[in-house]
Amino acid sequence: MNFETAFKRSLLSPAFIQYGDDAPRPPDEAHVLGRGLEKLLRGQNQGGRNDDEPKPKKYDRRGCRLLESITPGEVQDAYDIYKGQLISTVSGALITANQFYIFPLPRRQAEIPAAIFGRVKVCLPMDGLARDVRQIELAFPQVRDKPEAVILHPGDLDSRGFIQSFGIRVKIFGSEKDRADFKRHESRFAEAGFAFEYFDHSIETLDSIVPEEDPLPWFHVIGSRWFADIPPSRQDKVRASLWKLCAQETLVINYHPDRTHAKVRTLNEELDYQYRLTDFYLPDPKTPRQILQFIGATFNNIFAEPFNKSTYLSNRQNRITP
Repeated sequence: MNFETAFKRSLLSPAFIQYGDDAPRPPDEAHVLGRGLEKLLRGQNQGGRNDDEPKPKKYDRRGCRLLESITPGEVQDAYDIYKGQLISTVSGALITANQFYIFPLPRRQAEIPAAIFGRVKVCLPMDGLARDVRQIELAFPQVRDKPEAVILHPGDLDSRGFIQSFGIRVKIFGSEKDRADFKRHESRFAEAGFAFEYFDHSIETLDSIVPEEDPLPWFHVIGSRWFADIPPSRQDKVRASLWKLCAQETLVINYHPDRTHAKVRTLNEELDYQYRLTDFYLPDPKTPRQILQFIGATFNNIFAEPFNKSTYLSNRQNRITP
């Protein structure tokens, strides 16, 4: 009686597998009955997914971010960038470009967040009611990258949820005449995505409303006539607060209309700022439209760039010089 013993290498060893004609098979391929050549475990990652399997998509074919690829943490991070500068606005169900929104999303898929935050770039039809919206292009802010486009369709919005709208705050310290000037242009500012916050002489100084930690520049419009109306006994204290405000990461604009009385000095004169001779020099537009043009261009440039705290803290002079 003869006993024969065959010593075989493991089938997981690629070098052992051969074709039927004894020709060596590529080391990472095997013939599986009915399926032809397949990758062996060498081509798999530790999680068990084959490297050739499609990865979850993050963008559509146009390069827009897919909702299911956005995490709740990313939505919170996007909101945290601008939350200190936002004022809740009353727009009802009207969706308009340039405004910031929190859109509730239906829980039809476990992968999508409950809501998304961003700035509306395009709404079709233009300035339409939420129930009539056919398409929204949303600019979704990023912490270390430029905003990404997200396309929303009617089925993406939760019809039972509340849509919250916001404008970027513009703090105005002005006289009654200044306030009347801006009131006439309030709708223009709203169309550009800005909302007013008025202050009068009831506050002792500007210290209590200076954002200490916010890395983004805040918009402060301060009227020459507002400062001139302050009693002389308080002007030194307010002047010191303005110096502090200018030294922080803010954008201060001096509203000085052409019709201002000759005895009313500009803030640059009051603060001893001189163009190219001092560290700071305040822009002094003459009309609300010029102010809107200035802050609109400034904010759009900031919004279009990657958010990086060190970027905004590095060069404060560029924010408040013309």
